[in-house]
Amino acid sequence: MTISIFLLSLKGGIGKSKFAYKLSKLLSRNFLSVLLIDNDSLHTLSTMLGHYGNGLLDGCEISSSLKKIDDFYLLKLRDNPISVLYDERYDRLKSVLSKKWDFIVIDNYIGINESNAFVKNVYEASERKIGIFLTDYLTLDNTFNYMRIWSNLDHKFVILINENNSYNYSSNQLLYAIL
Repeated sequence: MTISIFLLSLKGGIGKSKFAYKLSKLLSRNFLSVLLIDNDSLHTLSTMLGHYGNGLLDGCEISSSLKKIDDFYLLKLRDNPISVLYDERYDRLKSVLSKKWDFIVIDNYIGINESNAFVKNVYEASERKIGIFLTDYLTLDNTFNYMRIWSNLDHKFVILINENNSYNYSSNQLLYAIL
């Protein structure tokens, strides 16, 4: 069974990329097959993990956009912030998503919604869908409104990040509680 985990936020710099990496590392440590997708238009996660090549949506082949990092795979979707999903790139994405992944973890750009073609493709490849909404005190009310428009998720969680953007929780305990 493939479980997709969407990391979502209305604000940049909240910690989605860091959380996505830690979650993927934790899941893969338990001998699970994990695909981490960098769907951030700024490709922060790919840069952080040393994936400097072009992304799948830039016309890059799967072999160049999919890299093994630690014990999981990282799929870089874009290098160009305005790259879109169309034509043969749908087939390439579906080819990657159709592999037997236990988990697909997605670091998304801010404000993405369920009508997005990429999200729809991940939904089709997943038996269970989880949304983790990261927020701070300033955007908490808006985050709850944003969470409500994600109607096709099986489970939704909100994580409140404190002002200095540090994680004061035990990462493993929090992630296991979510899963």
